[in-house]
Amino acid sequence: MAQITEIQKLNPDRVPVIIKARVISLWSASREQVANEGRLEDSSGVIPFTLWKSCPIKKLEKGQQYLFHRAGLGKLDGELRVQFEDYSWAYPVDDETDVYRIMIKITQQEQSERKKTVKGVKITRFDQNRAKRTKFSIAIAAGFVLWLIIMVLIFTDLLSEKKIRSFFKGRQALIKKERKIKAATVSREGRVEEVLAGGVISVRIGEESWTVHYLGLDIPPLPVRKGARMDPIALQALNFNKFLARDKTVRLEFEGWLPPEDGEARAYVFIGEKMLNTALLERGLARLRKEAGDMTYADRLSQAEQSARAARKGIWRK
Repeated sequence: MAQITEIQKLNPDRVPVIIKARVISLWSASREQVANEGRLEDSSGVIPFTLWKSCPIKKLEKGQQYLFHRAGLGKLDGELRVQFEDYSWAYPVDDETDVYRIMIKITQQEQSERKKTVKGVKITRFDQNRAKRTKFSIAIAAGFVLWLIIMVLIFTDLLSEKKIRSFFKGRQALIKKERKIKAATVSREGRVEEVLAGGVISVRIGEESWTVHYLGLDIPPLPVRKGARMDPIALQALNFNKFLARDKTVRLEFEGWLPPEDGEARAYVFIGEKMLNTALLERGLARLRKEAGDMTYADRLSQAEQSARAARKGIWRK
């Protein structure tokens, strides 16, 4: 059965959580995106909370005890607080009978979502294996056609040894030029306006707003439609990314500087010397993309993933 976490034992590395607490104070927030703020209390302590307008919880009553499901955690001015966000829910409870009934409901819901996720992974793997076989067949056919073309060019004297050497010299020069561009990373600084997903943030750079995707990471996407099936890892990555990046000043580094297209960019995201790309990998909330092996920080990213895999964290738990 799902577990209730006491306020005293809340840990930012373990989100989302279930909390049973009473609303002891409630007030309107000064920030536009926030519906209410206040404080919660249980037998172990007191903690402030933020109820965001995007949350399906539309109203809380002072003095009422609730069972909060999928609550996130964050910090404001260095103080840990509970965050009620897009996927959080609140169930009013008056006695332990209500608590037991709701916990059974929550447990059944999470088990159902877990089964759907596992089924989706199996289907995806089947499709990936079929796609690999198709690509292999196409590669063999393309290689055979290319060999025939080369043979025809050689026998018709349209392709000589001198021309072949010239082609490969030009190709090597192009590769060296690309490597030099790739090695020279360019950085920009900005303020995080919004955390959109586990590996996506909105950053204000001067007068522009960029949507920045974390380089080298593969994270399960959040559902596009409300009520659609959701991968628990996607939600955990979103909440942890909010804890790391919300309202922070970040430094962005790019592989071979290119201006963002339509406000979209891919970057390494730093807060001081801490790289958020590796922070998500270390907690098993992301996988390393195959192309990451050729990146500037390839070793650093790979070590972070290996650490999570060895500790069986997140997606490596099974």
